[in-house]
Amino acid sequence: MHGQVVGILRRTFQRRRPDGALPRFFHEKSHGCLRGTFRVEPPVDPALRQGLFAVPAEYPALVRFSSGMMADDREPDTRGLGIKLSGVPGPVCDGAPAGQQDFLMISQPAIPTRDVTEAVEYFGKIDGARAITPLTALVPSYLMPGFRPWRTRWQYLALIMAAIRAHLRGWDLARLTYYGVTPYRLGEGAMLYRCQPDPATFARRRPRGRSFAERLQATLDDGPLAFDFLIQPRQGETDPLDRIGVPWTGPLLRVARLEIPPQSVSALLPTGDRLTMSPWNALKAHEPLGSINALRRTVYHASATDRGADPLFPTTLSPRGEV
Repeated sequence: MHGQVVGILRRTFQRRRPDGALPRFFHEKSHGCLRGTFRVEPPVDPALRQGLFAVPAEYPALVRFSSGMMADDREPDTRGLGIKLSGVPGPVCDGAPAGQQDFLMISQPAIPTRDVTEAVEYFGKIDGARAITPLTALVPSYLMPGFRPWRTRWQYLALIMAAIRAHLRGWDLARLTYYGVTPYRLGEGAMLYRCQPDPATFARRRPRGRSFAERLQATLDDGPLAFDFLIQPRQGETDPLDRIGVPWTGPLLRVARLEIPPQSVSALLPTGDRLTMSPWNALKAHEPLGSINALRRTVYHASATDRGADPLFPTTLSPRGEV
């Protein structure tokens, strides 16, 4: 089943570029790759002080802003936020580079497919599409299987409408909340996570620019950016591990702060393009859980291998961000 999905993604999303290089399956369009600092603030509850969140610490971060599937900024799409930390102590998942922790998030609280069975069905519907546009990404036969109204996938429709509303509200990546979507281990328990803008961000003037990159640069020219990193611990069986999009019931707890100083959004774009970020580049204490994450392990590995991506944090970064 996983190999079937990888074959579809190669045919549909990984067409060779004019320079001969192969792109990512998803989040190929990069708007900025930035240096930052991830400051851990352990939770009050000792049972939640696990892995990365066990003790106060600061870690260098590479932060990549991207779009999910569309190459044109003018088209509605899911926006992505990837964070790669280095110097993180502790055992890592099998095959992951030591000392690193990646967090991958999108600007929606869910994805079109709730489990791996739906993922196979959805990608099968768009297999071989000549171009990915809002129209080809919207699959009526997936939205309403058998064209029977009582089988409508309302979560899928809600995600489409949310992406359109977010697009119409503006193109400011610094004002979006980003969701981890899938569950991850938290010691013996589990968690969801998200990253939301510091409240002071909304007091700023809205940036101007024709593209996401221009607006992100304008925001940084106005001062540093900050995001609160939150976790939502699993409360029990009512919080499903393998049904993406079902809201969990527990409180959100701030456990870290991501700080991004003013800098060029384009200086590190080549570095971001060479890197691979994967949910499986993680501490064992934060191992990805559920069938969607198991599929992502195969998909991200295939995408990175195909394009010869570098899984390692660039330790040769100078203070100016050059490699």
